[in-house]
Amino acid sequence: MQIEEFLKSAHQFKLGHLDTERRHPETWDLDQLANTDLTHAVRLLKSIDLNALQTLISGSSRLNDLRHAIHKTLQNRHRIYLSGCGATGRLALSLESLWRKHQPGVLADQVIAFMAGGDFALVKSVENFEDHPEYGARQLAELGFQDGDLLIGITEGGETPFVLGTIHKALELSHQSPWFVACNPAEQLRSIDRSKEVLEHPRIESWLIPTGPMALAGSTRLQAATVQMLGIGTALFDEIESLFTLPEKIDSTLFHAIVPWVEWESSQYRAKKSVLFETPDLGIAVLTDTTERSPTFSLTPFETGKNLSDCSWVYLCIPQAETSLEAWEILLQRKPRGLTWDHITTPLDTQAITEFDFSNFGKQQRLKRTQSDQSSVLHVHYQDSTFVFWADRLHTEIVAPQGLTPLQTQVLFKMILNIGSLLIMGRMGRYESNVMTWVRPSNG
Repeated sequence: MQIEEFLKSAHQFKLGHLDTERRHPETWDLDQLANTDLTHAVRLLKSIDLNALQTLISGSSRLNDLRHAIHKTLQNRHRIYLSGCGATGRLALSLESLWRKHQPGVLADQVIAFMAGGDFALVKSVENFEDHPEYGARQLAELGFQDGDLLIGITEGGETPFVLGTIHKALELSHQSPWFVACNPAEQLRSIDRSKEVLEHPRIESWLIPTGPMALAGSTRLQAATVQMLGIGTALFDEIESLFTLPEKIDSTLFHAIVPWVEWESSQYRAKKSVLFETPDLGIAVLTDTTERSPTFSLTPFETGKNLSDCSWVYLCIPQAETSLEAWEILLQRKPRGLTWDHITTPLDTQAITEFDFSNFGKQQRLKRTQSDQSSVLHVHYQDSTFVFWADRLHTEIVAPQGLTPLQTQVLFKMILNIGSLLIMGRMGRYESNVMTWVRPSNG
């Protein structure tokens, strides 16, 4: 019956014609480069990221329109809501965390981000959630969205039902026009009924950033999520002027310094060891990158202290946190928000979230689970405008250019992590050519 039901609606999920799902013409030998010429691979992936940033800048008129809508909303003491799913949900939560960190007091509560499945999904994907527009509508309403508030719905491809559901609900609840942000051209999206409906609605503002194919086909956590995070964040923090010099600054950054880290981490996995990232100040970026590896490359997802059957390849520690709740509050800059819906069989409440313990205590428990001789600690931190990666037999530094804002620093670090983890997975044989042959789909 499940197969029959799926086949009735399968045409809605045939998305191979979208640019974000196509193969990038410059990365057909990415799997080989990851194993034979890391320096060239890093240079290639960096150039693809820079091209995506230029695409964002070329559409800066819409960025300015969004900045104006955000400014007007905040000025009128209303709130900004960011909705997303998967990678876009994680970038939304990252932006909220950054906002709260740098906008203390009353302003901190004026930006609210959420993703399909709630904060639980930041760590582990929740099956089927993104296929339900009614789930998006319900999450938005339960978070207190009301008249005068502004919703920014973020979907890399431009067709995620959950995100589109939040946009339609925002139309219902507020006179403010919601925003629809995606990375495919309008002519492609109009072939999908649910996307066409949003694009042609007179009260919905659309901002399309046509990034083209991803470096790894369909892996929209890469270039699409990067430009969306930077674009929406630039509007939110009112940093448009500094955006125009950013590509030059990033181009001057010596990305090849990540090569020793890539070689070291992949050697740990080849030796059947796990890696524990310990970071006092870059937690949400590290968490985003490491959790996104799981569905993309069929890795064991993060385990809780109760689930000891299999340990993930990688884990996270916020060393200054003594309890799980404290670690989550550092990551999110607020208390975690759980979902307590009766008809959802997977526990998604606050207790289920804090079972993922990223505190110093959680680190000790993790090392016991994996046995200390089978686990390596990788320290990552940002100090004096430098990203530092160090562990036994590893010390590498990437110097960030001067004059970056906190948002731009976060985006630069996202690019570094994305490139590094993509090449690590290539060295582990988790894709062929530039195709996700190990991807684990969990939705339509």
